[in-house]
Amino acid sequence: MIIQWVQQMESFDLIIIGAGSAGCMAAFKAAKEGLNKIALIDRKRKDLIGRKICGDGIGTKHLFFLQSKGFPIRQNNVKLNSIKKVHIVAPDPSVKRVISIVGQLSIIDRLKFGQTLLETAISKEAVKLFDNTMLRNIKRKNGEVTVNLRNKSKEFSIKAPLVIDASGFNSKIRDGLDHFKKHARAANTEQYYCYREICEIPNMPSHYKDAAIFEFSHEKTRGGYMWFFSRGNNQCNMGNGVPKYWLKEISPKRNYMESMISRFSDVKVIDGGGGFVPTRHPIPNHVDDNIILVGDAGLVVNPLHGGGLSPSIASGYKAGKLAADAITNETLTKQDLWPFNFQLIERYGKRYSILDLYRLFLQNIPDKELTHAIENDYLPIDKVFYARKYKKLMKLSRQLALIWKDIPNPRFSLLPQAIEEIYALTNNYPEEATSIDEWSLKYRAIYDKYQSEIRKLIIKKQ
Repeated sequence: MIIQWVQQMESFDLIIIGAGSAGCMAAFKAAKEGLNKIALIDRKRKDLIGRKICGDGIGTKHLFFLQSKGFPIRQNNVKLNSIKKVHIVAPDPSVKRVISIVGQLSIIDRLKFGQTLLETAISKEAVKLFDNTMLRNIKRKNGEVTVNLRNKSKEFSIKAPLVIDASGFNSKIRDGLDHFKKHARAANTEQYYCYREICEIPNMPSHYKDAAIFEFSHEKTRGGYMWFFSRGNNQCNMGNGVPKYWLKEISPKRNYMESMISRFSDVKVIDGGGGFVPTRHPIPNHVDDNIILVGDAGLVVNPLHGGGLSPSIASGYKAGKLAADAITNETLTKQDLWPFNFQLIERYGKRYSILDLYRLFLQNIPDKELTHAIENDYLPIDKVFYARKYKKLMKLSRQLALIWKDIPNPRFSLLPQAIEEIYALTNNYPEEATSIDEWSLKYRAIYDKYQSEIRKLIIKKQ
């Protein structure tokens, strides 16, 4: 008699790809909501999860939220500094705007933050971490998802009725499924390469302390910016981002060496590196049968400054709640999961869709015009940056439209029309999943049209 040994595929209630901020929040919330077996997958070694190249800024209210939910943010000394002022600096550095934001923005230790979220999530008995594990692919069949994985020693598969993709910007799921990728391309103008270093500066000038400084220059960053974020104790997180489209002509690292770190003496570099971040409007749809996309995987990032921590926390938390309900009730079709899209578009999508038009504007305005606009208060970038509520942003945009109609510059008159078109469309988001393709084509067309029109202006100017 021949005995054949068959390795049983392990089953889970929920599989989460990516143990960053979005993935950990999803795992934590799903476990709190009663799921008994959750797989949390990450390609990094456990002790490196959370180490990421970013500006390390987060809205202070999100730290309070995490603390209130049981994450030991305060106990683990995650917060390094509280920013008191924001400086918006024009291409001519003598022109600047300074605003007080006491209590609104915190600078964190990014690795401690990520480790705190991870340890809290996996402290739940239901959550099993697979670190050092790469996603190969997924296969859906009969209402179940098989996730094929690889670690250093073997290839293996696990399965669940639902997968949350929190794998970040380079999502294999988003880019591999036709349903997502046809409306989720990030053009070369919609992703920035950022280079940044964390430095200790013993003789740091006073105006850099407890401040977040944003310096704009089309010549140097093509719609991106240079940043200096105070970490306290004479340390600074500083770097710059440039659209991928311009990388053959402009080097963010050279910008950094020539225009940033060269300002200081006796600098000690603590950490450094670079990477790509998405800077575009969120994708139109974040769900399919048995799949939810969250955080950077769904391009839920502030397109104007690239900040993604806050939306990753919120989208992961919401997805964890929805996942637990959907799995318990066996409601896992795209239409069943559709409410997640409404939650995201209300919380972030409408505002970020408008901010993406401002990003395109800044990518296509010459330095002389930008300086003049900031100096004369008809382009208050500081107010646009910190219009944290959708209604406040729309009110500001309409006030600016009244001012811009009297400015003999078509660059300014084009923006209000595009804003109103996006406003109308995002306030008419489809209730049925079957209508999303038609809506998505209209959504993308507004950006393509506006970008084409505004690019023509800068080409003529040159």
